Formats: sequence, C-alpha cells, structure tokens
Amino acid sequence: AVRESALLDIEALSGAYVSTDPTARAFKLDCDAVLLQFEKAQEWADLIRHLQRLQRTLNKYAQLPWIPDKVLVAKRLYQCLNPALPSGVHLKTLETVELIFSRIGPQRLARDLAFYSEGIFPLYRHASYSVRPVLLDLFERHYVPLGHRVVPCLPGLVLALLSAMEEVGSDLFHRAVRLLDTLAVRTPTHALMGAVWGRLLHNATVRHPA
Repeated sequence: AVRESALLDIEALSGAYVSTDPTARAFKLDCDAVLLQFEKAQEWADLIRHLQRLQRTLNKYAQLPWIPDKVLVAKRLYQCLNPALPSGVHLKTLETVELIFSRIGPQRLARDLAFYSEGIFPLYRHASYSVRPVLLDLFERHYVPLGHRVVPCLPGLVLALLSAMEEVGSDLFHRAVRLLDTLAVRTPTHALMGAVWGRLLHNATVRHPA
C-alpha cells in the first residue's frame, strides 16, 4: 500500500517525472505517436493495427505502471467501441483495456474508472455474442473486486448487467445475476438499489430484468 501510494505521488507529479526520467519520456513520446495515428484511421482495419501498436508500446514499457495521457488513451478506446464497428475491433479494444487495467492496478483503476468506462458499459446492448462474455470477464476481474470504490460507476455497470439478463436461463444471464449478487455484498445497499431503480426509471430497454 505504501509503495502504491508512492507511485501515485510520482504520477501526480508526472510532468516533472517524465521530463527527468528518460524511460518515462520515451514512453510518453511513443504513446503520443501511436495515439496520433488514430486520427488518421480510414477504416476499421486501421483501428485494429493502431490498437496492436498501442499494446506493443505498453508492453515495451511494462516496468512503468501508469499510462501517459490517460484521458486521450481513454478517448481512443471509446472511439474503437463504437457500436457501428465490427466485433473484431471491439475484441481488440477490450484486450487493450484488459492490458491497461492489469497494468495500472486497482488503486489507479478506481480513481480513473470513469475515463475508461465511457464506452464499455453501453457496448453490451449492441455487442455481438462473441464480445458479450469478454465484457462480463472484464467486469468480474476488474470492476466488481473494487467493492465500494466502484459506486460512482454503478449506474453504468448495473445497466450493462441488466442488459445481460434479458436472455433468461442463458449462461450470460446467470453470470450477470452472480455479479449483481456480489455487488450487493461488496457495495452499500442504497447505492446498488439506487442504481437498479434508476435504470428502471430511465432505461426502458432493461425494465423487465430490472
């Protein structure tokens, strides 16, 4: 915990840190170059190539447990989770998200969850059958274990899980129920029920499972 706190302190001073540490500076420059390519994407295959390059860059600097320009990285991931794009792009994006979440650890993830979740929660309803289990895997491994720290994102997470419960009796249905049961144990009751009732009120598409 002390080490994690120290790393967060370093990241809070990331401008000075990047300017003085050559590895950190190289990491930022490489990330900047990759992110710039997303603006030039002409078709979905370009996005997959850029995501692969981003993954290679992250792995190249695996010793640095933080992400430079995390808001822009999250924006590019959101771009790749557009429902109009094919499932191959969605899967490669979620693979990149998994890499980032595993890299930064739960404390940073809890702090930055809103950045990365913008495109993840709405995707479930539009996702293909090959993408939906991967989304639930992501929720199981990284969101639910955050416990009370996931509360600010509960409305979006609950919306995704309720969407998974539309196919009654399916494996996805049972997994979503188990995740909601776990959230009921790990988060304040009023927060979870507020999220459920909020989706009941504002999202007609999930009223039946809610």
